[in-house]
Amino acid sequence: MIQSMTGFGRAETAREGWRCTVELRSVNNRFLDARIKLPPGLTHIEESLKKALRTRCERGKVDGTVTLATEDSAQAGLVVNHAALQRYAAVFREVSATLGQPVHLALGDLINAREPILSSAWESRKEDVERLIEDTFGQAAENLAAMRREEGHAIARDLRERSALLRKHLAEIGPLTQDLPKHYARKLRENLARLQEGASVPEDRIAQEIVLFAERCDVSEELARFNAHLEALEKMLGEGGALGRKFEFILQELNREANTLGVKSSDAAVSSHVIEIKTELERLREQIQNIE
Repeated sequence: MIQSMTGFGRAETAREGWRCTVELRSVNNRFLDARIKLPPGLTHIEESLKKALRTRCERGKVDGTVTLATEDSAQAGLVVNHAALQRYAAVFREVSATLGQPVHLALGDLINAREPILSSAWESRKEDVERLIEDTFGQAAENLAAMRREEGHAIARDLRERSALLRKHLAEIGPLTQDLPKHYARKLRENLARLQEGASVPEDRIAQEIVLFAERCDVSEELARFNAHLEALEKMLGEGGALGRKFEFILQELNREANTLGVKSSDAAVSSHVIEIKTELERLREQIQNIE
């Protein structure tokens, strides 16, 4: 089944004192472009999260936010890296002894040092937290895909309804174009009778002109191709995967046939149907842009 590129997915999981919340939003895009905002120190798992997203979505711009919080206030915030702090203290004592005077150091110098003396509380349980994020992200990605599928169902229903309207216009155009040569022949004879003023035009010359007109206004091939393209479109609605580009190609072909119908039609009733067809095709174009 077709899938939309727009959707929202959210998931929240609590485990062993930690709570992870993931929100994903997707909009139309030519390719899959995912950007995931992670808590500091966890950006290294971004690629694995994107890989999980690619198994569910093939196109669309996806913005994701991952938040991590502790349900235990004693674990909240930052913790002191005692081992690093002791190593720095030993260095400072050695420097002070060498210089023969105390070394004055601000807390900011230690915080900005290469080996930080402060770390996030979750770092002591890094593997558990990473697994929690990956599990929660997978649930959010599945919820996003479910919403995109639901939106795809709505788009498919709308496309089928518009395809039925197009078929109705085609069915009404056929009989109208069949009578055009007869109407043209009658008007041609009336105009010749009014303009001849005694002179006559050979009947075979009149017949030749009528045949040429009939060939110019014959749209049977265009109608057949238009119907064939609609059949292909309707068949694709039941298929899965990324079909947006295929739909765009079919729409181009439908527009080409509609333009030819417009050029060949010299009848007001046929022209009215062609205008309605082009209007429906424009609405199809707007919907197809949302398909993955």
